[in-house]
Amino acid sequence: MAADTTTHSHPTTTSEPRDAAEDIRVALHRLSSSAPEEFFNIANDLRALGCDDAAVPFYEKAIEAGVPEATYNLALLHHERGRTEIARSGFVAASEAGDAKGAFMAAQIFEACGDDDRAALHYARALELPETPVRLARVLRRIGLAQEADDIVAESAAMSWESAVEHALRDATPVAEGLTHLDHHWSRGETRVAVTLALLLEEDGRADDAEAVLLVAAEAGDVQALTNLGTHWRDNGDLEAARRAWVDAALRGDALAQRLLEQHPA
Repeated sequence: MAADTTTHSHPTTTSEPRDAAEDIRVALHRLSSSAPEEFFNIANDLRALGCDDAAVPFYEKAIEAGVPEATYNLALLHHERGRTEIARSGFVAASEAGDAKGAFMAAQIFEACGDDDRAALHYARALELPETPVRLARVLRRIGLAQEADDIVAESAAMSWESAVEHALRDATPVAEGLTHLDHHWSRGETRVAVTLALLLEEDGRADDAEAVLLVAAEAGDVQALTNLGTHWRDNGDLEAARRAWVDAALRGDALAQRLLEQHPA
């Protein structure tokens, strides 16, 4: 009988198969590197290729070698894979090491679990991020620190568009001050302040400026701005233009626009 010369593509294995990630860990322990950030870069590359499990040992090696960003990235990997407890521990470690993104993620996890005290602790470590102040303020209000919450929002209004909006809507904030912060963000292309900015411009007697802001935001895809633009036109006597705006907004799923159409039938 002729010998079987068929080529088989099965990988060679030992007599005692090992977990692939554990094999990588063993190999990494035998390696040394004068550039430990390379472990971090390889881990990121593996993540980009969808090889999350293979990336874990490289992140661990990078952490062991003192690469600061590795702790956050590994925690994020676990978070995205649904390993909440491991991820939380990693984010806390990153937070304690001074990583603002790690602190923010740790705070979000604690807030979702109802632990507002620890959420506040970690949000406070992430105040350099523009999305943090309003979230810290929300937690502080729940634990009875309303004045501290208001102060944080006011102090961050120039940095965070969300803070600028929240601060501008406070009764105690002068219209001119609210407009200053909102216009700061608007001038930098932040269209999400449009609805509040237009509201304050109307209060300040600048209806034409308010309309111009809403037009720009509506053209950029802001459905709430489009609905408010329709209301602005209605209030200025152009019900036909208002209905056109509301129809467009309602078709995009805006419930208020739908109600306004029902209140103002053709």
